[in-house]
Amino acid sequence: MALAFASASARSSAAVAVVIAPAATPSPASTASPTAVDLLRAASRADDSISYTGTTTSVIYNEHGADSTVVRVDHQAPSKWRMWYVAPADAYGRLIVSDEMTTYQYEPKTATVYSEAWEQAPALTLDLDTAKVLKNYSGDIGPSADVAGRKAITISLVSKYSGVLAQRVWVDAQTKIVLERETYDADGTISSKTSFDTIRIVNDLPKDLFDLSVPAGMHVEPGTAYGKAVKDLGAIRSGVPFAIISPQYVPQGFSFDQASLGTRSGIQTVQLLYTDGLRDFSVFENATDRLPDLVSPRQFEVDDTTGITDEIAGETLLSWNANGLNITLVGDMPAKLLARIGASVRP
Repeated sequence: MALAFASASARSSAAVAVVIAPAATPSPASTASPTAVDLLRAASRADDSISYTGTTTSVIYNEHGADSTVVRVDHQAPSKWRMWYVAPADAYGRLIVSDEMTTYQYEPKTATVYSEAWEQAPALTLDLDTAKVLKNYSGDIGPSADVAGRKAITISLVSKYSGVLAQRVWVDAQTKIVLERETYDADGTISSKTSFDTIRIVNDLPKDLFDLSVPAGMHVEPGTAYGKAVKDLGAIRSGVPFAIISPQYVPQGFSFDQASLGTRSGIQTVQLLYTDGLRDFSVFENATDRLPDLVSPRQFEVDDTTGITDEIAGETLLSWNANGLNITLVGDMPAKLLARIGASVRP
């Protein structure tokens, strides 16, 4: 089960009239440093114009330790991506290719190509609603640093409600590409980190790197087919054979963002996405009254119902059944907070 989840400046010039006048002392060139707002906006669109190739390491911290993933990333601006997994061993050889419309995930161990709609760019891109982020977080410029051999500017994003550091990013001073990113839990502890180990800015990359094809001996398996996301929940209500239930409680700063209707294995599932600009959670609802299969599930109380929870790739999943519905919440927040949200979803 996956979460489903991106302006240009213009210059104007004016004609200058030539008049006979005393020479004026020229004004000094502006040396003002960019603000956090300027940098966030530039970073959110940098990958639309900057092509690069490099290697990233991602670390997700959990109660049992940490899980690391190493990926070779090739990006041809504005929309072509290739991500080849180097580590861990059970992911070695996995390949993801996308043109930001269709995504192919190649799994050589099972000779399968999973076809999905584009969801979101890799972890180091900033696909942000900048206005929403700045409504809920303050942005503070920190000291410069060196990341992967490039000069970077640090931005810390602190919640205006809790005063807790939520995220820190290191933005390339020249290209504005995000070179490193850390996220933090509500108690201030680090929850994940992704950074470039190496990066090289390029003008062009071979076209065959981004070829969406199916090699001989592999078969295509369609993934979850979600319809176009809509801002108006009423637009999908008529296509669902059950009443869609929205949470009555969401954490401070969060608001409804979009909804979509998907089908997997013939089961219709609604996804409601809520975000505060940096963090997000989704509510999935279907009429199966069936809990998802999890690797290491443990029981967890949601109001007066017993559900199950697990940690998946840095996200918390909480699922339970109520009045013929299966309701599953997925988000980058603790199970206790998801349970509080879940208690307000009353079929």
